[in-house]
Amino acid sequence: MTSDLPNRNITTQPGITGVRRYPSTRPPPSRGVSTVSAIIEAAERLWGARGVEGASLREISIAAGSANKSSIGYHFGDKHGLIEAVFRVRIPVLEARRQPMFAAAEAQGALGDPLTLLRIAFQPVFDEIDGQGRHSFAAFLRAVNRYPQWDSGAGIEKLAPVAHRALAMLRQQVSDLPQQLFDARLRLVYEICYGAITDQDDNPPAAGPDIALARKMFDDALRTCVHLLFIEP
Repeated sequence: MTSDLPNRNITTQPGITGVRRYPSTRPPPSRGVSTVSAIIEAAERLWGARGVEGASLREISIAAGSANKSSIGYHFGDKHGLIEAVFRVRIPVLEARRQPMFAAAEAQGALGDPLTLLRIAFQPVFDEIDGQGRHSFAAFLRAVNRYPQWDSGAGIEKLAPVAHRALAMLRQQVSDLPQQLFDARLRLVYEICYGAITDQDDNPPAAGPDIALARKMFDDALRTCVHLLFIEP
């Protein structure tokens, strides 16, 4: 269970609830970017915008500027291999942000607070923006969460141990819930949070994202998800 790896089967100071905007770690691909990096960028962007089943591997290859139709097969194997590659590139950045959040919450004795645990899992996703100021990785995560053929598996889960630990601690707090019901609610938590994170990205380019509103919607989404997880079965 990790907020980065939707699985069909399954701080800043002051305080743990501070919101920090990180500078973009992902400038738009340039001519010097490798084919592999360009494909990962294109897959994240197209699948995030149109869904995993809404953009073919050939379209992604063309968008990445690759003239070789078999380049994705050569570098990633298949669609699932490309999804995993996006995770391998993006998740370490998020985990590096989660570690101090988790440590701060532990020092403050706040790990028993479900809102804090959800914030540890999802705040770094909110903070991650691309070169256009959009939450393209959150959109990608939402698309994967909706892709029924995806099963992250334990191998991918190991990429996000802090997120996994936070959600595992949250699971312990609702141990009376049947596993199937918890998994269904967690998928809905993903949908709510990723939807709130990406909502303002759809504003017309002239207006751009309303950052203050996006932050408010994200905070409201976290609180809503706490209530969702703790509803009596």
